[in-house]
Amino acid sequence: MVSKLDEKEITESILKKVSLGVSDLKIYRALKVSPPTFKLWKNDHQEEYEQAKIEFQLLALAKVETQLNKKIRGGWRRKEKYEVDDEGNEILVSVERQQVDPELNAIMFWLRSHHPEIYDRVNMKRLELEQQEGSNIQEVIQQLSKFDINKYEVDEEPDGNEKDILNLLDENKNE
Repeated sequence: MVSKLDEKEITESILKKVSLGVSDLKIYRALKVSPPTFKLWKNDHQEEYEQAKIEFQLLALAKVETQLNKKIRGGWRRKEKYEVDDEGNEILVSVERQQVDPELNAIMFWLRSHHPEIYDRVNMKRLELEQQEGSNIQEVIQQLSKFDINKYEVDEEPDGNEKDILNLLDENKNE
């Protein structure tokens, strides 16, 4: 069955669908192959498959950025007014241009993502504090690494058995 998927036209079709964002599930169901068979094909064409996924992500990102830019800039939109005549047909009565104001949330998002040091001070301060905490831990580790355990002598075992030691501890507690 994998050999069917390895035909040039089918491979190109699969990669085209992947680059358009179609899920693996939809692809292998449309091809009427099992998931393990499709997985074998993916393993054989891993580089091409990953490249198609990247193309989809770039395409999606470009669309999102385009929409974000429209919201940031605002602009004009066409507003059409229709009426229905006696025969049920829609007739264009008027066309207006309406101004669309820029959206404040879109502007704030853009500023925070492009200049966080200025427009997102809370998160920048949090990151700075986390970094300082991490450096403090590094200093402690460096200080501890200076100690050489082999330089110290081991205390001798106390005389007596474990039962005697526990009794001694109990006596100290009672006092």
